[in-house]
Amino acid sequence: MTYFFNRKSDYIKSLSGEEINSLQKDFEEACFCMPGFNSDKNELGDYKDGGTQAAWEGYMFSEEWNKHGRYQKTSLPECPEPLDGWCNCGKCKAMRLHKTKNIYVCLVCHKQTEPFLPVDFNSNDWLP
Repeated sequence: MTYFFNRKSDYIKSLSGEEINSLQKDFEEACFCMPGFNSDKNELGDYKDGGTQAAWEGYMFSEEWNKHGRYQKTSLPECPEPLDGWCNCGKCKAMRLHKTKNIYVCLVCHKQTEPFLPVDFNSNDWLP
């Protein structure tokens, strides 16, 4: 059976047997409670179940990315402080929840808005 991740990176090739066994033990402890997890292995040391083998290979690649910092660090932009009044931009296309005040703030005019404003059926105002 051919797997999607049948190539081995230089990082994975550089791991000793002891390091791989340690990673595999951590993987099995983390996935033991998952439905369909089967820890049976063949003579090559691969998991017999294709889904478990694919999850194991993905786990190894994620460990490599975490070790070398190859993942993209993201952070959400801060919500602006709301101004007095209510938004009059029409339909707000960009809004964000202000977590401390628990209100939605329009990112265009920085005034308080509601996520689901009623639509005026007397105009050509269509929902996006």
